[in-house]
Amino acid sequence: MKFVKSIVVVVCILCAGAAYAERREADYFARPQIGLWFGPVTPVFDTNQVLDTNLGGGLFFRYNTPYRPLKMGIDGSYQYFPSKGVNSLAMWPVYGSLLYRIPIKFALMLQLKAGAGGSHMEMKPDGISQWEPMFTLGFEGSFPAGRIINIGFRIDYIYVYEGYIKGAQRGGHIVNTGITLFFNVGGK
Repeated sequence: MKFVKSIVVVVCILCAGAAYAERREADYFARPQIGLWFGPVTPVFDTNQVLDTNLGGGLFFRYNTPYRPLKMGIDGSYQYFPSKGVNSLAMWPVYGSLLYRIPIKFALMLQLKAGAGGSHMEMKPDGISQWEPMFTLGFEGSFPAGRIINIGFRIDYIYVYEGYIKGAQRGGHIVNTGITLFFNVGGK
């Protein structure tokens, strides 16, 4: 009788594990992701007085951490700003980030993001070209459009610390908004 009870307990544990694994497999957001975004890049605060809004775009890669709601990401983008004055600015932000998935149970996934890195700044016609430290905060939402693709949106605030540019008296403030396309990689 003890043997039969032991077999029943083992079978129940295996079935519960299989059910959990199946639910986890269906959670496509739990997979590593690569993706791209495209949308308006808007200077804000004092930066808006110097630069004009334009379009930008970028690429990103996200990887899971052992703590399920957290992902690590690497983002890179290109943003060009025509100027209200003489100069124009091209910037290439590259940064690492931590993303936290807000634990709400429905198809739309919501994430908060914080990160830091550097931005290559190129001002024309002055010919100033250098790397500046930058920080970012963001919010993203996406929903599955199949097993491999997720479609979403993002809003990022970027602060570029311009402490090393001669004559700079303030940092740069940029808000990126865009449509995103995520590709879930790995798994079955």
